[in-house]
Amino acid sequence: MEEKKLDQPIRVAVIGGSGYTGAELMRLLLGHPRVQVTLVTGQSKAGQPVASVLPSLAGVYPGLIEGYDADETARRADVAFCALPHGASAGIVSELRDRGLVVLDLSADFRLSDPAIYKEWYGEHLAPARFGTAAYALVELHREALRTADLIAVPGCYPTAANLALAPLLKAGLVEPQGIIVDAKSGVSGAGRSPLPT
Repeated sequence: MEEKKLDQPIRVAVIGGSGYTGAELMRLLLGHPRVQVTLVTGQSKAGQPVASVLPSLAGVYPGLIEGYDADETARRADVAFCALPHGASAGIVSELRDRGLVVLDLSADFRLSDPAIYKEWYGEHLAPARFGTAAYALVELHREALRTADLIAVPGCYPTAANLALAPLLKAGLVEPQGIIVDAKSGVSGAGRSPLPT
């Protein structure tokens, strides 16, 4: 994406904007002074006002949730956030990258660089040619790579917590990288529209 002037808004599409992750993403994006949310998609909620599906956004975003269309997304946005489940993002991300959009993927589809590990945990990848092409979005650790990235894999909560806690210890040589175990717990997750026990 060409660099926008500071007075120009960044046109953003949210793909999968009707779930928990999409709702929180919308809240954050709508509060950003340089972002203009131009499109929100959600296949099962297409045609409904955002405010009826996400009441917390009533009065903040007057638009409808729309069905996904790659060409329409490319026409209306410079950047797309994909807030889709693991396994559902890869094909859409690939379509949007083919159309020149900068894409930030919140699923696990581009977080891993080893296709065999991805297959073990998530199944077949829908865009294997793009494996290893995404910048990992831990700004604190990968700031320079993110400045020019056009495909960004947004890490989940567990890897973010573990990496940010361990990075300074590893850098200072205070712990050995072999044999590190991170034992993390979670109660209920927003991993979808309905809370699911994890």
